[in-house]
Amino acid sequence: MPMITLKRGAVLAAPAAVPAAMALVFRWLSHRLSPQAAYNAGFIIYWLAWCIGFPMVVLGPRRAARLLTQGRRPSGVEVLLLILPAAGAVSSELLPNRNKIDGMLAAVMATTGVINATGEELLWRGVFLQEFPHDLLRGRLWPLVGFSLWHLVPQMILPSRLGRWRFMLGAGLVGSVSAFSAWRSGGLRNCLVSHMATDSCGVTAAQFRLGRT
Repeated sequence: MPMITLKRGAVLAAPAAVPAAMALVFRWLSHRLSPQAAYNAGFIIYWLAWCIGFPMVVLGPRRAARLLTQGRRPSGVEVLLLILPAAGAVSSELLPNRNKIDGMLAAVMATTGVINATGEELLWRGVFLQEFPHDLLRGRLWPLVGFSLWHLVPQMILPSRLGRWRFMLGAGLVGSVSAFSAWRSGGLRNCLVSHMATDSCGVTAAQFRLGRT
């Protein structure tokens, strides 16, 4: 079987494999570690295996770096769409919890936000932009399904106060905007900035990571 076929098969399997595999990982960890340790360990595994390891195999370091830094200048409509997820995160998470933020919490929010957004853009947008650049179903809609379902997994340990499914729909909005921007611009630069800003508003998750809740 040609290598390109094997690689494309692995990419197509990822939207189903990532949520399923990580659900097993989070469940296993939750039975052996404290909730805080299981949550942090689960994300580290997700970042290293799927968000870094998988894109490095599919794209290679140079192509991954190019995708992260390239993209045509967005139109006014695209700018407005890219602002929406971050604005939602600011209004629903950052502002209501602003009195809880200190230097340590802010550092964790920013660090994990940047790491998570960068890795997820490579995994859920970058590899599909590379392998299926003109395929709406396989290149945009199918990875959006996987990206949305993945956001149910960490809630096995830390459920969202918004509710699991409402949080998943919010993640789907972020993913939809990122997918639209990536394919319109031909790169990840524009959607990466939006995704970083959105993820860096996570006060509740950062508190949990530090054992403050």
